[in-house]
Amino acid sequence: MPISAKRCIRVAWSALYLWLATVTLFDNCSAAELSTQTRESQDTSARRLPNVLLILTDQQHSGMMSCTGNKFLHTPAMDRLANEGIRFENAYVANPVCVPSRIAMATGVMPGRLGVFNNGMEAKVPAAVDSNSLGKILKRAGYDTFYGGKVHMCPELNPLNAGYDEYFKDQREDLPTACVEFIERERDKPFLAVASFINPHDICFAYRAYKGIREKGPQSVEHLYRQAQALSLDQLPPLPANYAKPPREPDAIEKNLNPNAVTPAITMRSEYDDREWRMYRWIYCRLTEQVDMHIGQILDALQRNDLQSNTLVIFTSDHGDMDASRRLASKGLFYNESASVPFVMRYPESIVPGTVDRKHLVSTGLDILPTICDYVGIPAPESFMGRSLRPIADGNSAEQWREYVVTENHTGRMLRSERFKYCVYTVGDNRESLVDMQDDPGEMVNLASEAEYRKTLLEHRQFLQQWIEESGDNEAQTFALDVTGD
Repeated sequence: MPISAKRCIRVAWSALYLWLATVTLFDNCSAAELSTQTRESQDTSARRLPNVLLILTDQQHSGMMSCTGNKFLHTPAMDRLANEGIRFENAYVANPVCVPSRIAMATGVMPGRLGVFNNGMEAKVPAAVDSNSLGKILKRAGYDTFYGGKVHMCPELNPLNAGYDEYFKDQREDLPTACVEFIERERDKPFLAVASFINPHDICFAYRAYKGIREKGPQSVEHLYRQAQALSLDQLPPLPANYAKPPREPDAIEKNLNPNAVTPAITMRSEYDDREWRMYRWIYCRLTEQVDMHIGQILDALQRNDLQSNTLVIFTSDHGDMDASRRLASKGLFYNESASVPFVMRYPESIVPGTVDRKHLVSTGLDILPTICDYVGIPAPESFMGRSLRPIADGNSAEQWREYVVTENHTGRMLRSERFKYCVYTVGDNRESLVDMQDDPGEMVNLASEAEYRKTLLEHRQFLQQWIEESGDNEAQTFALDVTGD
């Protein structure tokens, strides 16, 4: 074979080899790219479902954040959430004490329908409600689930029985670290984290410090009480504008205050002087600042790990504290300081930052679960009694929003409408109150017996009757007053 022919053959084989190598390299690159695209697709799929972080405090009323204009405490973490999300000013708990309020938030059902109107009552949780509690419904949706901190609910809703993969018991200083550790893990699915803090609940033990009773354990506020004692009067928060006992206050309020409670509000009402109440308020502020610092650690972790944009954060509390208003302390009452709580949502992908909603009435016990389901893309189960807040939070219109929101307990019912708050109690000669929340936000003037407000009173009795029929509140039927006024 001529040399030129051999050279041509070698060139041809070289070209073929080069072509094969190029094809192989291209195929390998394509496979690698495809693998990368697959992983990214999986990651994107996971990112389409938002992470959910539910932050709960205990016994924090709605005014206990500096972003509300409260000048006597500093809450940068809570303020950050409000500035980067939406804050609802008219958010009410389902029941103004721990157990029933927490049961409602976990199930989306009024706790009274489960037989719970007060702490210490046994819940009867139907299977349909149990299977659609927060942890279980998001676990079925493919979420990694974590519950940390205070539980204080019925056995069915204890975290390891309620769909949570992990339960961390500490509800104080160690909780942020545990929550951050869970959040920062590498994963290919979204997460649900509940961070349930105990404070500012330790304000319950301020009376014991006042009496010189040494409280064992981390709940003691003796050190804060001593600090408050050393302060001059101008270093303490002032008395609230609604410090006096209101005239025509319903009889049931004092009748249902327990003098043997850890916080004996009925005793404090007559025993505390002005300075003691101001010290109480100072301690309450410091406890709220402590829990704000812990919340900030978790929010910092979201930002540090580039998780902030795809995490729905909801922040609220199980109930408030009377905070010296009307010379009262603790919870369990229908006054705003007890029944109205912070409610803040942040989700940068859709919630308009810095929004303050003063229009819509929110039920924290009923609306949290439907809202989370809406963001996650899960149809709300029939057992839920509330509404999704997503249309409002995302800046859209919410068609036919509720006319009123109801709070219940063993003493009676509270019904808040757009302008008025109506309460009816089970006992007493003076069983009703009607307050104009626009003109009298401190709830000092009971209009129930005023002739010019008779029509408004009957309208709110009718609202309560409507609620009884639509929600199955059979217990309220036993003490609700006649809608005709006869």
